[in-house]
Amino acid sequence: MHNIHLRPQDDAERQLIHEVISVCSPQSRWEAERGYGGMNNTTYMLKLDGERYMLRLYETHADTVKIAFEHHVLSALNQSEFELQVPSPVQVNKGEGRTFLSVKSSPNGHDKIAAMFTYCRGKNPVWNTPDQLIELGKAAGLLSSALAKLEVSLEPVYPPYYQIQQAYPLCPPDKLIQLCLSPPDELKECAEEMQDLLPVFPALFEALNGMDDLPHQLVHGDVNASNVLSDDNGRISAILDFEFATWDLRVMELAVPMSDLLTMDKSDEWMWQALEGLIRGFQKQVRLEAEELRAIPQLILLRSLDVVMHFISRMFEGTDEPEVAVNQIIKLRERIEWMNSNEERLRKLLCV
Repeated sequence: MHNIHLRPQDDAERQLIHEVISVCSPQSRWEAERGYGGMNNTTYMLKLDGERYMLRLYETHADTVKIAFEHHVLSALNQSEFELQVPSPVQVNKGEGRTFLSVKSSPNGHDKIAAMFTYCRGKNPVWNTPDQLIELGKAAGLLSSALAKLEVSLEPVYPPYYQIQQAYPLCPPDKLIQLCLSPPDELKECAEEMQDLLPVFPALFEALNGMDDLPHQLVHGDVNASNVLSDDNGRISAILDFEFATWDLRVMELAVPMSDLLTMDKSDEWMWQALEGLIRGFQKQVRLEAEELRAIPQLILLRSLDVVMHFISRMFEGTDEPEVAVNQIIKLRERIEWMNSNEERLRKLLCV
């Protein structure tokens, strides 16, 4: 009996799931439930012959080279001694060693990439107390240590964060500055924030000079609450979504979750305790060099700038509505304002 917790008219989704399962696990009895997914994919929770899996439908690209590298990293991690759960790609029966396949996901016949992964137990954490961030820092540090030792034979596709000038052809630095000077109708809602950002961008891009001299390794690049799972005791048990894994600065694995913390609706005291816990948890696993610690304030803003350029590009592509980019522009200005007021205290916390 094949069941799926969808509306009766969702026959196209049933057919898509059946097509994937018929290739990956023929003759299986299955049930499915649509998951929350993310901004880049649709997910379904599957139960096949009593075993649980996750099916991902890649929504924003069908780049098999990117997907192959992501799956390669996940497979290597699963064969390593990394102590946390990560999804393991399920091999496709036709095509030796393949872990994804092309499916027609809509009546208009557009092909998308689908893949099945082993199921990771846990739930996305909610940061109720600042002490919880010690666990996130520890998990990011454990992952950083594991990725530093990982041997991968494929080349990463995404450039490092500090090569942001070349990362977004639809929104390069000169285009971003032009948008600030003359915001299009889609971004009128944050026109004031864009005007405030205009004099800041040259210094942000200038700060990237010399970043290539810092220690590099394979990084996840997006460790945050939406990409980790915790167990019933509140400990981080799994890390998800390696889609943007690449060769980058080692310290980005700490700078990214630090940046994501700064726009949470929390008190100053809560925020400083959370930042201290995140740093402490990470440095229990990875001892960063003084030069890396000194770069963190700029890298926190670089992360936010990267997100802005990413979602402006997606707006131009028609992938996301303009309000997604608007929200990220507002957050970038908030982070810059925070850094202007708090950089000295942050550097003392980092002991640099």
